[in-house]
Parts: sequence; C-alpha cells; structure tokens
Amino acid sequence: MSGREFCLRCDSILPLEITGTAVICRLCQLAHSYTDLLNKEIHSTVIFNTTDVTEEVEELEEGNTGPMTDRKCPGCGNEGMSYTTRQLRGADEGQTVFYLCPKCKYQDNENS
Repeated sequence: MSGREFCLRCDSILPLEITGTAVICRLCQLAHSYTDLLNKEIHSTVIFNTTDVTEEVEELEEGNTGPMTDRKCPGCGNEGMSYTTRQLRGADEGQTVFYLCPKCKYQDNENS
C-alpha cells in the first residue's frame, strides 16, 4: 500500500499494517477490506482568500476629520493632521499610522 487511507466511519487515518485481508481502524475498530482500498482516489479542495483582499483607502467626509495630532503637514504647513492606525505587518511588529491633512488632503504614513 503506497499511501494512507481514511476510515469510512470515523475519518481517522488507517494504519499501514494489514491483518489478513483487512485493515482495521485503530480508533473505531472497523475492518476495511484491503482490496477496497486499492486504487482509491481521494480528492480535496482548499479555497484561500474567499473575500476581496484589496483594501481601499477610506475617504474622510468633510468636517469629519477624526482624531487630530500636532504633526505639521509637509504639503501645506498646516499645524495639525488627523490620523488613523492599522496593523498591516506581523503581530510582533508595530502598527502603521496614516496621517491626513484636513486642509489640503495630503496623505502620509509612518511605521511605528
């Protein structure tokens, strides 16, 4: 027998040893005929990323700037930019801070 098969009752992996003309499941003790397992094909499908993984930058509505910080805008020199944070990298790394100038809509980001 070249590969392992699965028990028809409990879906556990069948052992490789054959007792007489049967393979006996170690979990539920169901006997499977050795000839029934020959040339049996097993098919499986794995689906990754079932949702749309592209992220769109959220536009802030006029007058709704979110939390503000004392950061100076590099685009127009305005004192104060709104910010939002997201965890884009690994959990053991810092978050990314996105800044938006409410006056000229200049966007900047910083990895903390």
